[in-house]
Amino acid sequence: MDIRGRKMKKPPACVQCRKRKIGCDRVKPICGNCMKHNKMDCFYPDVPGQYVPSSSSSSNTRQIANGPYLNSYYASSRRVSKETAALLQKNPELASLEQIREYNTRLQLLNAQNQLNNRSSAANATLNQQHTQYIPKSVPSLESKPVTSTNEFSTQLNWVQGPAIFHMLTSPYTQEEIINHEMNFLKGRLLELQDITGKKISGINLDIKQDPSPQIQSSQSNQDQEEFLTIKKRKLSEDDTTDGEDKMIANDERKSHLNEFKDLDPQFLDTNKVFNVFNTVVTRDNSDNLWLLPKNINKNSIFQIQYLIERDPFLFKFFSEFNSLIEKQFNESLHDSLTNHKNTKDSNSISQLLKFPSQSVTQSLISKYLSTVTETSSILPILKPKRLLPVIEQIFPSNAMKKANSNDFETVFQIVNLNNDQLINLGFITLCLLILYESLNSTVLIPLRDDGHLQLFNMLFDYLPLLKANLTMLRFEIDKRSMCNMDTLRFISLWKYYLSVMTTSSSSSNTIDYDEDMHMACLLSLNHETQNQSHILVWNFIFKNYCWRHLFLGELPLLISEPFTNSTPIIDPLLNNDFELIDFEVNVMKYLQSKDQQLSIDKIIQLIKVLKTKNIEVSQRCLTTSSIINNIMDSLIFRNSMLYLNFYLLLQFETLKSSGKFNEILDDFLELSRETLFFVFSNLANIKFAGHEFTFINKSIAVLQTLVLMLLALYQRSFESSEAMDNEKENYTDQTESSHSNNDNNKRIKNKNVIHLIINKIAMLLNDYTKNCKKQNRLIENLITKIKIISKYIKKLEESKTLPVTNSNNSTNNGFSNISTDQLIKLNHELNKISESLIKTDFYEQRKNNKVSNGVTGTTATGDSEANLESFGLTKENFSEIFEAIRS
Repeated sequence: MDIRGRKMKKPPACVQCRKRKIGCDRVKPICGNCMKHNKMDCFYPDVPGQYVPSSSSSSNTRQIANGPYLNSYYASSRRVSKETAALLQKNPELASLEQIREYNTRLQLLNAQNQLNNRSSAANATLNQQHTQYIPKSVPSLESKPVTSTNEFSTQLNWVQGPAIFHMLTSPYTQEEIINHEMNFLKGRLLELQDITGKKISGINLDIKQDPSPQIQSSQSNQDQEEFLTIKKRKLSEDDTTDGEDKMIANDERKSHLNEFKDLDPQFLDTNKVFNVFNTVVTRDNSDNLWLLPKNINKNSIFQIQYLIERDPFLFKFFSEFNSLIEKQFNESLHDSLTNHKNTKDSNSISQLLKFPSQSVTQSLISKYLSTVTETSSILPILKPKRLLPVIEQIFPSNAMKKANSNDFETVFQIVNLNNDQLINLGFITLCLLILYESLNSTVLIPLRDDGHLQLFNMLFDYLPLLKANLTMLRFEIDKRSMCNMDTLRFISLWKYYLSVMTTSSSSSNTIDYDEDMHMACLLSLNHETQNQSHILVWNFIFKNYCWRHLFLGELPLLISEPFTNSTPIIDPLLNNDFELIDFEVNVMKYLQSKDQQLSIDKIIQLIKVLKTKNIEVSQRCLTTSSIINNIMDSLIFRNSMLYLNFYLLLQFETLKSSGKFNEILDDFLELSRETLFFVFSNLANIKFAGHEFTFINKSIAVLQTLVLMLLALYQRSFESSEAMDNEKENYTDQTESSHSNNDNNKRIKNKNVIHLIINKIAMLLNDYTKNCKKQNRLIENLITKIKIISKYIKKLEESKTLPVTNSNNSTNNGFSNISTDQLIKLNHELNKISESLIKTDFYEQRKNNKVSNGVTGTTATGDSEANLESFGLTKENFSEIFEAIRS
């Protein structure tokens, strides 16, 4: 009842609760039921006669419910009325002030966040959607005027386009610091607006004050901070003199003030608990001229070979020595190779013709895809090959052109004559044929003995360059026409998937990923789709592959790292099965990529244990063939992450000279290596996966390459420790100690010999596999070439008997130097288990004589000349091949 005795009507329930016929608590903007079920499309109908007298009353109600600062947040998103727009058009200076008003302070946003932190991701998504309204362009005279004060160069800006879009995140600043920062920001913006309009506003002090150094953000009292510094001084006094102590404390205090994001938890006072491998890079003088390390990769990819090389002095020594050899003896060949590579990229001109096999051949190839990739409906739900068959009949002309100097026929399309639907359909046909080639060429379990099938595959191989050219032209034409719809998104997402599985290019791992599929999906708001199931399936597919691409390289999938950026449900059973593992891996990457805190060794070890448990749980839930194939990718990402994390821990404990921890991690690393080798090669030989090897062979070869280089790093450590003991053995006077040292050294020699044997066995298995492939697999060939170069390097070390100098300024730590005799015996046992699990040594020895080659060209020889060892088998004839392989 109101004060006049009228009975007020109850506010209406939301539309979702009405449909479900359940009680609604009528909380705005999202009711309790919708929040509980993560439904972001909660809205209320505009019912006539509702007792809401005016918009101001509604605003007041919202202010009471959500707080004054949240009310200000909503107010910044309201459209400007027509009267206001007209007023702004007549008074440009008011438009400037109106624009400044739209920039709410961060303090208000942070206070609003404190009241919203208990809300679900769906609520936050709704807030973002409501905040995307724009102010009309009311002052055309201010549009696109240069502003020289924004940067060193002139920038074209439109200052009355719309309000700023804020990101609701927590902040380490205090309220006073936020206000100071915001005042400087507003003063700078007002100066820029005065520069545009030419009108000065008097009576306002626009001097921008320098921000004071941020204070240490801590909840400790003054007494706690005094105790904190006392403990720090005591710890520093153990190593330094009194004068040096005061200087270091002053430096630490200055760094703490300069970086307010540093974690000052007392447990990190112990340097033995801080994980800082990512912060240390091998000191090098020729870093700018190290051609063997590609420059165009993401520097935040912590699970990439280059990132590892820059932090392991032993691996860096191998690449640096090979790089020096190229600069001294093959500088001209290097220049020619780089020039040819550049000319090849520049010569890729965009044509206006799309070329395909004839209609009958194309239909036969699509039918072959359906019979080969039997799980395509689950693994590639966005590709509908059955729907392409009638499309081919409609689009392809019946009278195909006859190819020059051949009896075959081909179909040619003029791009300008194709509409958007035809363009997308031809794109799907192109990708289907390319994926079919990867499927047939990657498997050794589907023979093509029938002349018809073999001839069909050879024809597909002949069209491979044309199909790749078609793909390039289609991508260019789609960008040119600015096509952005669901059909285009399906094509783009399938194209990104093909790039991740293709094996015909050796440089695909060094290309930059622009995440075109994810950006277009977010532009179409698929990340908030809840109704259309086909659209949800497309988003599930894009989400999964986007996470896979970045997690495998050790990158944080930024576009889905915040909860409110994805409120779409999961209806894909494959993604639903492994979502828990993917989500945990994303959280692990958040911690590893964190820039605002020190990393804890204990926490990383704990994360490794939990990650292993979750991977086992997900694998046990995979019962169907499609789920098992899908889980292989999850397992490869898991194993790749585990290899890198364990090896980084080895580097950390090696730096700390903690032999006990080093030995524990080494045992785990060797066991993981054995399981990984068995996992990779058993999957490639499993008849259940025949025809589907293309989904995981690319990542499998990348994992093997990583493991081979890590084994090389272990060999270098074992070699250095054994050579060091040989040099020290002459200094022993006691026969007992000399005999004991000799035994340890013999065990080290056995260990490094077994490591070399394992590397050669991996090359033998890969060589056998690629021989059974129907055409050359470039990724496998590059890895075999790299292993041969590593074998040359090992032989050179063994014959030269010289210790590798990894750092001229500092002595390099070697975790193998302090391994006890018992640990050496255990290490030798584990290495032999790995070796025998690959190939029985007796069987390997029978074929070994056939595998010895002169250089890497494959010519048989009985031994290697000294000159050949010095050059790692590198000649002017094979330089281009080896240079490409070693950089891949």
